[in-house]
Amino acid sequence: MRPPVVTATPEPSPEPTPQPPPPDELAVKKADEEVVVAAWAEPSSLPPGGGQAQILVRALKRGGAPFAGVEVRLVASTGSLFSAGKVLITDARGMTRDRLTAHKTTQVTLNAGGTRYRFDVPVLPPSTQ
Repeated sequence: MRPPVVTATPEPSPEPTPQPPPPDELAVKKADEEVVVAAWAEPSSLPPGGGQAQILVRALKRGGAPFAGVEVRLVASTGSLFSAGKVLITDARGMTRDRLTAHKTTQVTLNAGGTRYRFDVPVLPPSTQ
């Protein structure tokens, strides 16, 4: 004698609980007006094996006037920043700075008052002499 065939109706899967978006690691207070950003590294590249560079950020208003009091936050794709993700504030000249330590080419991304900017700090290859 065969066992009876039982058909089961699958229960509907529960709706996934909506998760909050991940925190924005570059979140800063939005500036009162548009920020024109320039950022660069000094030196612009690191020697073979890596090293340290100053990361300079200039915040300007439209028209070129310095923008003081702008919140700036930076992250690096590799290596470390002295600010360690803390908010920096531009001075009366619209400037702030950080220090990058890296052993490989690094992409620095920043948010200055709501304007995002990104640039690379390359590590030079070893010389072959």
